[in-house]
Amino acid sequence: MSQALETLGSFLDSKPLKARDQSKLRFSHAMNKLMPIKYARLNDNHLLYDQLRASMAHTFTTSRQIILSSRSSKEFGKMHLQKQDDKLILIAEDFYEDFKKACLRLIEGMEKGIISDKKINSDFYYTFD
Repeated sequence: MSQALETLGSFLDSKPLKARDQSKLRFSHAMNKLMPIKYARLNDNHLLYDQLRASMAHTFTTSRQIILSSRSSKEFGKMHLQKQDDKLILIAEDFYEDFKKACLRLIEGMEKGIISDKKINSDFYYTFD
């Protein structure tokens, strides 16, 4: 999902989908414009890009500053986007729900003509269960 947010952000600029050196900017655009506002606040100074997206993309793990957990965790299950001991707690299921909403916001913007869908070179179908 962290990598996909960068792709969502690519639809918010006018550059080609495969434009180089756009990762941080595109991830931040998605955080600021498609995700709930708390993510934008947490991504101040590209914190979520550096500690979540870059870390997941290159090592398939979060940085030491992020605790990735699930709703079933007795310790962290209800602490999505809260901090404990200077570490951000990210609950996978809540992150997925917010990511899903971001995808739907993007699609809605395309359907309304607010966001260009010129970067898509084929028809696509989407369903979210």
